[in-house]
Amino acid sequence: MAQGDSLVGGSVGEAVTARQMLELIHDLGQCDDARQILVAALRHYRYLFGDYKGLCLLLNDPKTGHWRSVAFENPYGLSWGGVKVGQLPERTDLEQLASFLGQAAPWIVTDTPVRRDLIDSQSAFVADGSVLAVRMGMFTGLTADVYWVASWSRPGGGRGWSVLGFDRENVPPESMFGLYETAVETTSRMSFYPSLLQSVAQAERVNHSLRRNLVHDLKTPITVIKGYGETLGMVREDEEMFDELLGGILESCDRLLADVKDIIEPMEGAWTPKKEEFDLSLMLQKVVLAERHTERSRTHTIEIEGCEEPVMVLADRRKLMRVVENLLSNAVKYSPGAGKTVWVKLRQAGDLVAIEVRDQGLGLSSEQIQRVLTDCERVVDESLGIEGSGFGLNSCQMVLRAHGGELQVESEVGAGSVFRAVIKRD
Repeated sequence: MAQGDSLVGGSVGEAVTARQMLELIHDLGQCDDARQILVAALRHYRYLFGDYKGLCLLLNDPKTGHWRSVAFENPYGLSWGGVKVGQLPERTDLEQLASFLGQAAPWIVTDTPVRRDLIDSQSAFVADGSVLAVRMGMFTGLTADVYWVASWSRPGGGRGWSVLGFDRENVPPESMFGLYETAVETTSRMSFYPSLLQSVAQAERVNHSLRRNLVHDLKTPITVIKGYGETLGMVREDEEMFDELLGGILESCDRLLADVKDIIEPMEGAWTPKKEEFDLSLMLQKVVLAERHTERSRTHTIEIEGCEEPVMVLADRRKLMRVVENLLSNAVKYSPGAGKTVWVKLRQAGDLVAIEVRDQGLGLSSEQIQRVLTDCERVVDESLGIEGSGFGLNSCQMVLRAHGGELQVESEVGAGSVFRAVIKRD
C-alpha cells in the first residue's frame, strides 16, 4: 500500500482516533434508519481516513445468490444513484436502500479475480495497482487508485462489502486499515438495529391486533350464550321456546369451540373459505333471534325482511355468520338510546346476494369509513362508553372478498348507516 503522511501519531493520535470512533458510534446511535446511518458514517469516515474518492456497498441475496452494488460518491449530495435522497422513504433499512438505489452486479460472480477475493476468500484486503484494483474501479464506478475493501456478515444471511476508494495522494497509512475494518463492522451492525426495532414494533402491532381479534371473535358467542341463558328462566312454561333457546346455546357452544380451534391451530398460507351449501335465509333468522336475546338489544327493535323463502348459497357458513353477527351487533351498539330500530334485509340480484343492515345510529363520515375499513381504528367518541375493538369490519371485508364480494357502506353523520355484505351465491 502506498504510504501517505501519517494522520495520527503516538498516544495522542491514538486518543484522537479513539475519540473519533466513539463519536461515530454515538452519532450512529442517534439515527432512525439506514439512510441517516450512512450519511453519518460517511461524514465520520472523512474525519477518520481523510479525503476519500467515494464508497460502494456490495450486497448479496442469500436466497438467490445475486449481488447488487450501491455507490455513494458524495454523502452530502442531493441524490444517490439517481434517486433524490428526499424521495427515499423514512425508516429505510439497508436492504431497502439496495433495492431503491442498487445496480445488478453479476460481475462479482463472473469475474475471476473479483470472485476469488469477494466470495472465495471473504477476508478484508487492499487493492492497489493490481488487476483487481482496475476491476474495482471499472465495476464500482469510483475510478480511484487504491481501494480498501472490508466485509461483514449480515443478520439475515449473506455478506456485505464496503469498498472505500482513494486517490493515491490521499491514501491513509496502512496502520489505519484495521480501524477501517472496525468502522465497517460497527456501521453495518448499527444499520441493522433500526430495522430490528421496526420489526419488533411491527410484531407488537400485529400481536395487539390478534389479541383484539381474539376478544372480538370470542365475545359474540359468549354474549349470545349469556342472553339465551338469561331468557331460559323466563320461558320455562313455553316448551317450544325453551327447546329453541337450549338449541341456540348448544349451537353457540359449538361455534365457540370451533373459534378456539381456529385460534390455537396455526394457519398455513392465505385463508380460504370452507364452503358448504346452506340456507342463508335461515341463518339470518337465527342470528337475528340470538341478537334479540342479548342485553344490548333489549330496548331496540330488530326487523328482518326478504327471508320468507329459502336462499341457498355455497359459502363458509361459520365465517359468514360471524360477519352478519358483527354487522348486526354494531348496528345495535352504535344506535344508542331506547326505541331505535335496526333493519336486516336479504336482497338477491343474479348470481349475487346481499345482506343489508340499516340502523338509526351515529353515522360515519367518509373519512371515518376509510379508517374503520382499512386501518382497524375505532372512530367513536370513547366518552359514549360503547365497547368495541375496531377490528371487526376489517375482518368482515376479508371474509367477503374471499367469497368474491365486498363490504359496502353508506352513511351520514347523525342519520345512521347502511352496511351491505355482498357475496356470490357459489
